[in-house]
Amino acid sequence: MGEMMTLAHLAKLTKPSLKGYIIKNLLRESMLFEMIPFAPVSSLTFSAIRWRNLPTVASRYVNGGYDASHGEVEEVWEAVYGLGNDLNFDRIYEYTKGSQLVDPIQQQIDMTLTSMRMTFHDLAINGDPGSDPNAIAGFKHRVTNMPTRQKVAFASASGAPLDPTASAANARSFLDDMGILHKRCNGKKTNAWLVNEDMELGFGSILRYAQISGGNFLDVTKDSFDREFVTFYGAPLIDMGLKKDQSTEIMTNAEVAGDGGEDSCHIFGVSFDEKSGVVGATLTPLDAYDPLNGAEMEGQPAKLRRIDWWVGLAQIGSYGIVQGWNIEKPSDWT
Repeated sequence: MGEMMTLAHLAKLTKPSLKGYIIKNLLRESMLFEMIPFAPVSSLTFSAIRWRNLPTVASRYVNGGYDASHGEVEEVWEAVYGLGNDLNFDRIYEYTKGSQLVDPIQQQIDMTLTSMRMTFHDLAINGDPGSDPNAIAGFKHRVTNMPTRQKVAFASASGAPLDPTASAANARSFLDDMGILHKRCNGKKTNAWLVNEDMELGFGSILRYAQISGGNFLDVTKDSFDREFVTFYGAPLIDMGLKKDQSTEIMTNAEVAGDGGEDSCHIFGVSFDEKSGVVGATLTPLDAYDPLNGAEMEGQPAKLRRIDWWVGLAQIGSYGIVQGWNIEKPSDWT
């Protein structure tokens, strides 16, 4: 993989254009796009290297020697997938857009960008190449193939989910487990906590119940667009939002709990790190263009705009993702 760059950096290098507009508005749509470093790759599939066993290091006496020892690594194959849309619109809109409150062409571009954010968020969490060969491998899929310590049960792995506001002890237990997640996410290098809306709001409820304020727990930060985000251990709580149907949560409150019930939710901690974490991968730059160079489509009096981005995720190392599970859905908290 080549030199990495975030979309925020790319936006600064892109001249005012449709492409520049799309990059900047994707950044407005999602804080993840601002945080993930993307590396260029040269093929649809590419390999990443993870450490398995470290070499043996020994001490020696004067004139003594060392036994040669080599670390063991494993090669993991990753892939990029096309993400985008073709927008065709009747040529008449080029003549009427000045008389309309909202430019219909611009409106379709903005709707596509919102859908791209929702789709990318959904794939980042739920993508499973085993069931959908065109899907990015999401965090839920990846964590199942990582060391078991990367999944932390907030209650007994075979019991009912934790209700953090049922008692002071439960509130402390929740915060203790969050500390474990933070520690195991690349050694306290958590860059983002990925949650749903209820869980994002639930953090404040837990601290208010436990009568804990601020300190090393919750704080507020702003991104480059001056939007406020609540942080925990310095990493923002990011609500992954809805699927593109605009009603279904990407991270649901109906995950399987330890007791088999479907009434729990999850938390993911992610370290975006090019040495031992999660990074993005791009085969082509995010592009927006007119493939017909202003001409009309052959079969109808319509123009065409295409948004196309070959993108994926890559996992370097074995500790860049953590998952907290068996947490009762917030609507059932005491």
